[in-house]
Amino acid sequence: MRRIAFINYFCPHYRLRLFEEVARRMDADFYFFADERERYWNRRIPLVREGDFRRVALRRVRIAGQSFMPGIVRALSRRRYDAVVKCLNGRLMLPLTYLACRLRGLPIVIWTGMWYHPQTRVHRLTRPLTEAIYRHADAIVTYGEHVKRFVCEVDGVDPGKVFVAGQAVDSARFLRVEPTMEGEADVLFIGQFEERKGIDDLLDAFGAIEQPARLSLVGNGTREEAIRARIDGDERVQIVGYVPQEELPERLARARCLVLPSVTTALDREPWGLVVNEAMHAGVPVVTTDAVGAAAGELVVDGRNGYVVPERDPVALAGALRRLVADRDLALQLGRQAREDAAAFNYDRMASAFEAAVEHAIAVRARAT
Repeated sequence: MRRIAFINYFCPHYRLRLFEEVARRMDADFYFFADERERYWNRRIPLVREGDFRRVALRRVRIAGQSFMPGIVRALSRRRYDAVVKCLNGRLMLPLTYLACRLRGLPIVIWTGMWYHPQTRVHRLTRPLTEAIYRHADAIVTYGEHVKRFVCEVDGVDPGKVFVAGQAVDSARFLRVEPTMEGEADVLFIGQFEERKGIDDLLDAFGAIEQPARLSLVGNGTREEAIRARIDGDERVQIVGYVPQEELPERLARARCLVLPSVTTALDREPWGLVVNEAMHAGVPVVTTDAVGAAAGELVVDGRNGYVVPERDPVALAGALRRLVADRDLALQLGRQAREDAAAFNYDRMASAFEAAVEHAIAVRARAT
């Protein structure tokens, strides 16, 4: 059994089963270097503090707002590990881990969901470093085929070292519910109230729908007050607020569809959108834009299990929503197909990709020494 160090930002609930499956297949130590202050984490959702895998705790510090675990350099050695898996997150942790592996001759596997390089000044400056790490990593694991295509556009990246894991959620809770879709159609959004989620386009699109329907916005975020001001007096739109994970299956089961209208910003493009998996496991069709990884990664297929529309196009978004609002039978049909298709995106598939990547990385490093 291979001994690996698995270095990730933290342990959210949707990674627990993956980490447990990886630990079942490989002798893994998990290092979590970040905390709840990361901008992409909703602090109302608790992190997972326990699981059937081995955590190694090292001191964490923050430098210029970045979480950092300096002790990882000493922890990584060829006597202790056969390979290292590192997520792409961490402006400081990524180069530190990469350099430590190279100095010690350790094979390194990079895990990434990026399919668009952010356009901020800092990200433009660091792009050559990121691409160099892609080029020289021993193996890469990606969220989907869309990420593999993006990575392989970097000169010098061998497609043979890139393994597609897909993205998965714990499906059991969602498979226990059956969609009802009775009464007035409920269009459901679940996510953070941030610019990248495209809520303004969603409000424009929903306002163009003539049929009786309601729009339920589940979540919270920095744009909540602006959204409240915009929908003031519109009885068809409701801000539900934060809903605990255990209550989401029932909420989804009552929806006519889930909508995720994400848009590309200077800093973001939706890496995947795991709420899409959750809705599909619940038998609910999904409407997304083409800026959502779950669509680009071939989970959501236009006209088969939902609809995919161009980003920042409220007219096209309204057309897709209108079809589902007007036709319950169509929504049920697409939802049944969605449940079937989502089953292929599971933790077994993800863990197998990591296993294959680790073996490839070890073989590559052995040939180089």
